[in-house]
Amino acid sequence: MPPYAADDEQLAAFGHKAELKRNFSPLSMLGLAFAILNSWTALSASLSLALPSGGPTSVIWGLVAAGICNLCLAASLAEFLSAYPTAGGQYHWVAVISWKKWVPILSWVTGWINVSGWVALVASGGLLGSQLIVGVITFYNPLYEAKPWHQFLIYIGYNLVAFLVNAFMTMALPIITKGAFIWSITGFVVISITVLACASPNYSSGDFVFREFINETGWPDGIAWLLGLLQAGLGLTGYDAVAHMVEEIPNAAVEGPKIMIYCVAIGVFTGFVFLTCLLFVAGNVDDVIKSPAGPLLQIFFNATQNKAGAVCLLMFVAILS
Repeated sequence: MPPYAADDEQLAAFGHKAELKRNFSPLSMLGLAFAILNSWTALSASLSLALPSGGPTSVIWGLVAAGICNLCLAASLAEFLSAYPTAGGQYHWVAVISWKKWVPILSWVTGWINVSGWVALVASGGLLGSQLIVGVITFYNPLYEAKPWHQFLIYIGYNLVAFLVNAFMTMALPIITKGAFIWSITGFVVISITVLACASPNYSSGDFVFREFINETGWPDGIAWLLGLLQAGLGLTGYDAVAHMVEEIPNAAVEGPKIMIYCVAIGVFTGFVFLTCLLFVAGNVDDVIKSPAGPLLQIFFNATQNKAGAVCLLMFVAILS
């Protein structure tokens, strides 16, 4: 029997012809999914969303709430993926389960909602990365006055690199995604150990990390905490990428659903540990929130008391963004 014949036969049963090469191994697909979620990096780079909107309670417990909800969603999508492992993902699943006369409109709406979400998500990667770079410039030159077009040019640069990789280096994508996964886990371990070691023994209290509530939004406390959930939501979205790439892995009906749940679970775990480490070494939280260099770089500096060291740690995050 030819390789991947069972996968191709399953697609044929749905009326589809296998067009894509199954170049991705389960590990490289997990690397792709985790690189897209980028959980600990996205969560740390977007601290400016949650710290003024609930403070540490929003950062830590908002992630727990979002993690539980997203694991439930991932389990539901994984169930669909195991039954219908096609790259169409949600719009195909809607077409399968909807009333026949409503299939065209419901499938069309679902498809465009999914596309719109991916456009917004892709835009956020370059946005976070450009914010970090502008923050580094401000960090070294306090007199520098950032202009919107400065950040926009850096943002364009990020997206051009992503475009060139995806348009002209598709055969190398499995290797790149494996490398991204290894880089991400390495960065998570190196930064966590470094900031804890450098800040010792001057840690924030456990009461601050797990119970401190901050509201600088002007909204009521409950609304402010909900606004802080935007950070956790950003760091745990995009796992449906596995569905859209599922025709490029072997044994798709089994491996695809497992990868979808694994990447969310790893994201919640690494995000919780990393954010806890950051809050323990944060120092003066008011300085962190108001820092022109951005909360993450300010926390790294507070922990290491070294500008070069702080920027080196930030590069793990900036490259992944």
